[in-house]
Amino acid sequence: MNGYKIRRWLILFIAILVITIMGITMGGRERVTFVENTIGNIIAPIQKGVYNVGSFIGDKIRPIISIWEIEAENKELAAENEQLHQQLTEAQLTVKEYEDLKSLKTALNYAENQEIDNYVTVNVIAKDTGNWYNMFTIDKGINDGITKNSAVMNGDGLVGLVYEVGSNWGKVVTVIDNKSSIGFEVLDSDQTYDGILHGDVNAVISGELFDPQAIVGIGNVVVTSGLGIYPKGIHIGYISEVVYDEDELLTSIVVESSVNFKNIDRLFVIPKEVITDDQ
Repeated sequence: MNGYKIRRWLILFIAILVITIMGITMGGRERVTFVENTIGNIIAPIQKGVYNVGSFIGDKIRPIISIWEIEAENKELAAENEQLHQQLTEAQLTVKEYEDLKSLKTALNYAENQEIDNYVTVNVIAKDTGNWYNMFTIDKGINDGITKNSAVMNGDGLVGLVYEVGSNWGKVVTVIDNKSSIGFEVLDSDQTYDGILHGDVNAVISGELFDPQAIVGIGNVVVTSGLGIYPKGIHIGYISEVVYDEDELLTSIVVESSVNFKNIDRLFVIPKEVITDDQ
């Protein structure tokens, strides 16, 4: 027991001695020499100034660094936003393209009924100045089977004809242009009446019936008669006004087109060869 106690006290003494030595070593000296104290007094204010300047600069630079970091994050967010915007645009274009194609259903039905299988779908790529689509350019031409005088329509009805054509483009003159001339017939009446329609500078379609005693009314459907360039049966519009001139023995009509000539995009072209064959 005495030997055990001696070893325990010895271990405790050694531990206290080690801790004391560590404290002396880490704590430094209680006093420094006169020279060291003098140098310390000189250096201390300098160190304080350097520290304060460093802290000041750090405080000023830190917001700038933060701005750079925020700017970098903004650029990343802008890039992500642009990518999302592009994806949204592509999705909208896909939906619009579907709607455009769906809007051509009437034209496609016409082609099917007339057994036309070499029609061409086109897009408008340019137009003349002004609110109305009197003349415009399409993105397909001779290479796609389109020729001069090919009929042009959309899902609402007759648009016009191709009057000039290149390898991969064509120019269209519409039925509201004052150079246009259309053979028509009136439906929804007691009998079929034919006549000629033409456009004018005010984008109005009007014309005369061949039969001066023709009886037609507002709202009657007007389609192409097959006389002239256009094939028979393409929807033109509805009679909006009827004028009887007893002196001239002439019946004139004004037709409201079913096509919106302020907004034309996707179109349907029937090559002239098909028109010729049908005629």
